Amino acid sequence: MNMRFLGAISLFLCSAEFSSAVDYTTIQNSNVTVTGIRSDSVTMGTDSVVITAIYNTGTSNVAALYNGPLSGAVEPSAVWNQLNPILSGQTVTSSSFYGPNTAIFNPSLGAGNVIAVGSYTYAESTAGANSAHGLLYQGTVTGSGTWVQIDATPLVLSGSLANTIAHSNMGDLVVGNYDTTETPGNAFIYNRIANTWTNLNPASSTSITAYGIWQNGGSSSTSYTIAGGFSDLNSGGLDQGYLLNYDSSTGDITNYKTYNYDDLPITSLVSHFDGITATEEGFNLTGFYSTVDPLVDAGFFASVTVNLDGSFSEAAWTNIAVPGAAVTTGNTIIGNSVLGFYDDGSSHSFIATVPEPNALTLLPLAAGFLLLSGRSRQKA
Repeated sequence: MNMRFLGAISLFLCSAEFSSAVDYTTIQNSNVTVTGIRSDSVTMGTDSVVITAIYNTGTSNVAALYNGPLSGAVEPSAVWNQLNPILSGQTVTSSSFYGPNTAIFNPSLGAGNVIAVGSYTYAESTAGANSAHGLLYQGTVTGSGTWVQIDATPLVLSGSLANTIAHSNMGDLVVGNYDTTETPGNAFIYNRIANTWTNLNPASSTSITAYGIWQNGGSSSTSYTIAGGFSDLNSGGLDQGYLLNYDSSTGDITNYKTYNYDDLPITSLVSHFDGITATEEGFNLTGFYSTVDPLVDAGFFASVTVNLDGSFSEAAWTNIAVPGAAVTTGNTIIGNSVLGFYDDGSSHSFIATVPEPNALTLLPLAAGFLLLSGRSRQKA
């Protein structure tokens, strides 16, 4: 075998081996819990991003936004803009942002503007002072914009609305969850342009969430991929993650597929997708999983390919667990960077950089070439 080729393979193996570990970096501002991310760069990379967060002021939680390079978010000097919702006749007591979108993906917003969704509470709420209401903000990252309350009231068939939480948005759509006094654990799709609501429960599950959304094919497309979790075995939790495709022009749901973390048996596992980002081959996702024996509460990085017929492949899984932490979550994702939360006795947000999946996939192939090379030399 060609020695120059062998040398290249050996170098590749060494490089892949050194880069195989997940790299964890703590966000130094301990008041911040990161929840969502979207690129704000013409390269669609991480040189400029918008990150949504919940900022703990010491007396309440406030919706917050960061705008800058991803690497800068970990620095103590990173600016987290605290945005206090302003809604007529309401005394807002707490607020949270979850999912942002930028003008890079939705040019109609105008350069420098974002849409962020989340939830808030206010003192005068007829559902109760602690009831969560859906929230949509559109404007600059510093707070010059408009606020809209978005509650899933049109979907309530019996009882009354208890909570609405908007988790993510892209294109014209917002996805999230709502509870009624009679049926907790419902998911929704809200078209913010048409002001229409759709109940989402493709498998008639006991409970379901909708956490992540991606618009396929550009800002004028009606094709979306939605990620979340559902429960049938455990009415108080979430048994499996799911992916599906949704067409906003027809309402059609296709290619519904469920996932267990690391393909473990569902009877001993809880899995949930939180964040989604597109790749050349399909999607990268993050979320959390729990096992009972052994007891584990951790996050994950998952890579999924979209097949030629539009269906989703099985996932390649990478465990996300900050060393020394009792709990780690994967809240959001961009490229191969997972952002989440961990608890090691105190609370922190983090960025986890995962080795490029392609390099890890090629590692066994390269090892096979070396093995064949060794056999060839023995025969010679």
